[in-house]
Amino acid sequence: MTRPDSARARVTRSIAADPTSTALLLAGPAAMDLWPGLRRVGEAAGQVLVETELAQGTAAGGVRARPPRRTPTAYVTRFQTSGPGLPDASGTLTLGYLPSADAIHFTEAALEVEADGLRRSGLSETSLQALVTGFLDNLADAAEARSRAA
Repeated sequence: MTRPDSARARVTRSIAADPTSTALLLAGPAAMDLWPGLRRVGEAAGQVLVETELAQGTAAGGVRARPPRRTPTAYVTRFQTSGPGLPDASGTLTLGYLPSADAIHFTEAALEVEADGLRRSGLSETSLQALVTGFLDNLADAAEARSRAA
């Protein structure tokens, strides 16, 4: 059960690219560019410093993202955000293999985000869901474009 000022969003999506190449897109700082409306402004103390426009105005903070870790069945990455005007959020992205009848490899991406402090950031549960969906859409577009180019 979530608290009144918190929300959880979970979105899954099929991506027409293999999980390994999709995970490589998340290994560098450019992964932040996949979040809708987020701008990287620097790095400090192992975090990527970001800015974004929220209902309450411009918010800044830090994102700490772990590189994708290989498990026997998937790649898993975890991240946390914090800062003035941003909700305190943590999330897990899992990139697993989707069975396919042909030789094409597909990824099943599942992104789950839990956020506290929605009121101070001006986010709602609906807008959090839209951000999570937008990230997976952008990840799919980048992975599929990279896959077609190979």
